[in-house]
Amino acid sequence: MGSAEHGLASLIDLDRVQRMCEGLSSAFDIGLAVLDPAGAVLIASGWQDICTRFHRRHEETLRGCHESDLRINQRLLDGLGESEHYAYKCANGLWDVAFPLIVAGEHIANIFTGQFFFDDDEIDPSSFAERARRLGFDEQAYLRAVARVPVLSHERLEKRIGFLADFVGMLGEMGLSALLRNQKHEELKESEKRYRRLFDNATEGLIVFRILRDASGDVQDLKVIDLNPTQSARTHMTREQMIGRRMSECAETDERLRAYFDLVEGAIASGQSARRELRVRAEDAHELLTAYPAGRNRWALSAVDVTEVRRAEQALRRQEKDIRRAYVNVLDAVTGGKLVLLTEESLADELGQPLSDVVPISSPAQLAEARRLVVDVAQRRYPGRMHRADLLTPVCEALDNALKHARGGTYQVFAGDGCLQVAITDEGPGIDFRTLPRATLVRGFSTAASLGTGFTLMLQLCERVLLCTRPGRTEVVLEVAADRKPALHG
Repeated sequence: MGSAEHGLASLIDLDRVQRMCEGLSSAFDIGLAVLDPAGAVLIASGWQDICTRFHRRHEETLRGCHESDLRINQRLLDGLGESEHYAYKCANGLWDVAFPLIVAGEHIANIFTGQFFFDDDEIDPSSFAERARRLGFDEQAYLRAVARVPVLSHERLEKRIGFLADFVGMLGEMGLSALLRNQKHEELKESEKRYRRLFDNATEGLIVFRILRDASGDVQDLKVIDLNPTQSARTHMTREQMIGRRMSECAETDERLRAYFDLVEGAIASGQSARRELRVRAEDAHELLTAYPAGRNRWALSAVDVTEVRRAEQALRRQEKDIRRAYVNVLDAVTGGKLVLLTEESLADELGQPLSDVVPISSPAQLAEARRLVVDVAQRRYPGRMHRADLLTPVCEALDNALKHARGGTYQVFAGDGCLQVAITDEGPGIDFRTLPRATLVRGFSTAASLGTGFTLMLQLCERVLLCTRPGRTEVVLEVAADRKPALHG
C-alpha cells in the first residue's frame, strides 16, 4: 500500500459528500467525518458538542483528538486490512470507529463515525467534572454536553459499521472511477503532446480534413482542421488562414490545393488510402502525396517534397544520355560500325520479319534445341547460303552469357536485309558501359557485368551486333549475313 499521491478533493466532490453526510446525520443521528491521512478534517457532520465546543478548542484535549485521528494510520502499518474497521476509545474518553479509504493501493483518507459511549461502559461524571475544572471549561455546560453523548449497544454499533462499510465502499468506487478518469485524461494529454510534437516537427507537409456531408450522406466538401508548419510554409498560408477553410473554395485558384482536394476526395470515395505524384508547374516542384483516414469522419494528407530527388534524377538521365552518346560514337569508331548501342524503341525498329516464336531458355540442356531451331530457320530462309559454324558460334556465345549472367532469357529469329537476325533477351543486371571499350578491344576480356569472353568473337563473325542494355534488361541482336565468306575455323 502506497502513501497518498492523490488528494481526496482531486477525486470526488467534497461539497456534495458533505451535504450527503449532513443528511445522514440528521436522519439517523450519526456522527460522520472524513479526514486526510495527515489528520486534516475534510468533512464533518453530526459531531457532538463535547468535541466541537470543548475538546477541539483546548490545546491539551485537541492534542488527544489528533492522536486519536491518526491512530488508524499506525494500525494500517501494523497490518490492518483495507476493508477492516478499527474501534477505539479516544484520549478524551469517547468511542470512535474508523475505516481506511484505499483507492488503487493509495491510502487517501480515513472515514470515522463516533463520539459515543457503549451501554456497558462505566461512565464517571466526576472525572469529566474534574477535567472541566482543570481545563477551565464551563463545568455545567460541559457536563450537559457529556450527557448528550449517544449511548449505543454493541448490536446497534454493528449496524452502523455495516452502513459505514458500504459508505466507505461507495467513496472508494467514486475515487477509483475519478482516478481512472484522471489517468485517462493525463494519458490523452500526453498523447496529444506527443502527437503535436510529431505533427509540428514532421518534415513532410501534413493537413487534416473533416468531411462535410450533405443530407444524403454524400461528401459535399472538405474542411481544413489542422496543418503543420511545413505545409503552412509550402502553401504560403498560416494555420489561422487555413483552418476552417473549405477545400472547394481554396482549390478554385490554387493548382496544389486542387490536386490535394481531388486526391482526398477520390480516396474517400474508394474507402482506401491513395497516392500520386504532383508536379506544381508554377513552382517547378514535385510532391509525393498520400491520402489516408485519420479517424472518424477525418482524413489526412501528407505531402513529401521530392523536387530535389526528381531534379537529381533528371540530371542523372541527362548524364547517362551524354555518356551513352559518347560510347555510341567511340564504339562505332572502334568497331567500324559493327557494335551499335540503341534504345529499346530504336532497336525494335531495326528488327525485320519474325521467323520464329519467342522461345525461353533457362538451362544449358536447352542449348542443343536452340541450335537446331536457329539452323532450321536459316536453311528455310537462306537455303545453302549460310555457314553453320559462323551462325551458331556467336548465337551460342550470346545464349551462354544469358544463362551465366541472368539465369536464362529468350531468343527469337528474324529475317533482316540480307541477313539472319537472332535476338537474345534476358532480365539480368545489365551491362556496365564502362567495360564495353575493353570488351571490344581486349581479346578474352570478361567480368560478371560484361558480355563475356565471346564478345570479340561475336563482332568478328557478325555483320553487326545491336545492343540495348539497362539494369533488369539486356537485348543483343546478332546479324549474320547470308552468302558471307566463311571465317577460318580450327
